[in-house]
Amino acid sequence: MGEQLLLLSVGFLLTGVVGAWLTNRFQQRAWEHQHALQQRAQERQQAFKTFEEVSTLLDKRLYRMRRLYWAAGRRARGAADETDMQPARAAYDGVLLEWNDNLNRVLALVHTYFGGAVRHELEGLYEEFARLGRGLDVIVRMVSQAHDQRIQVPRFGHRITRLSSRVYALNVRMLRLLEASSLGERAPQEEPSASSMPVAGAAILEIGDQGRAVRRLQRALLRTGDAHLDVDGLFGQETWTAVRSLQESRRLDVDGIVGPATWAVLPSGYASPLLRTGSAGDTVAKLQEVLAAKAPSRWNVAPEAANGTFDGSTSAAVRAFQRWNRLPADGVVGDATWAAPADETGLTLQDAVGPE
Repeated sequence: MGEQLLLLSVGFLLTGVVGAWLTNRFQQRAWEHQHALQQRAQERQQAFKTFEEVSTLLDKRLYRMRRLYWAAGRRARGAADETDMQPARAAYDGVLLEWNDNLNRVLALVHTYFGGAVRHELEGLYEEFARLGRGLDVIVRMVSQAHDQRIQVPRFGHRITRLSSRVYALNVRMLRLLEASSLGERAPQEEPSASSMPVAGAAILEIGDQGRAVRRLQRALLRTGDAHLDVDGLFGQETWTAVRSLQESRRLDVDGIVGPATWAVLPSGYASPLLRTGSAGDTVAKLQEVLAAKAPSRWNVAPEAANGTFDGSTSAAVRAFQRWNRLPADGVVGDATWAAPADETGLTLQDAVGPE
């Protein structure tokens, strides 16, 4: 009988211990679950604040960009003066300051809450805003320099509309991630593949674009023999005017936009060729002329003759030119040598020699 009572007491004790452990475990799990819910709620709240900030900033810049373009257009038509543009310009400058002050912080917040894929999409939008911003600066400068004279300005409204569609798509994507609670570690992180990136050689170029494709365009325009512009890689007013002149002469749509039809009527716009000992032709002869004409009081070594043959004396003149520009003196005329100044004005060797 005593043994039975002892067993019962031990049983009750074990039951109490197990019950207490189970109760504590259930409570701990409940607390963990509650804590996770609270963390997700805070994460969602912060993500929504980030969405609101990004969306507001993008829409604000779009509107003020459009407003400034409208003001420039009115002045170009003679329907307004400089004072009409000033408020629009001041408002646009204000949003640019806000934009630049928050650039990296906004990217970090988007990456944290919406993932790497959305951050990459936002970076693409930043680049497009920069493209349009450069174009808008050119337009405003054109209108301001014309004073009260009526002028034609580049087409631009369609680009703002296209960018607005991309902003809308980003807003929708972020809202869907919020709705699905695909935030933080659960947000999409994939990056675009290299095969999905645009090919620069096939680019459609417009006012404000810059880079290698624009330099290729500018060299091609020079080779038509009708254009006078610097190969600076910026699609500014001079390039826009040259493109329109070409389009008009070839009976194309005169819109100042370089698409497939305009590329098709242009000569090669690739960089000048690699020249070395043994090369021959008109470009070599022009190079020899420039090296001889500009050598005195500079690199002081000139080719013996402008005979179109890259001989030993030409190689010596090229090496002297390269040393004068603090380049590796290998006697080969490649991209770096073509881009080097030919005199104190900053005129490059390529520009001095001229197009092929």
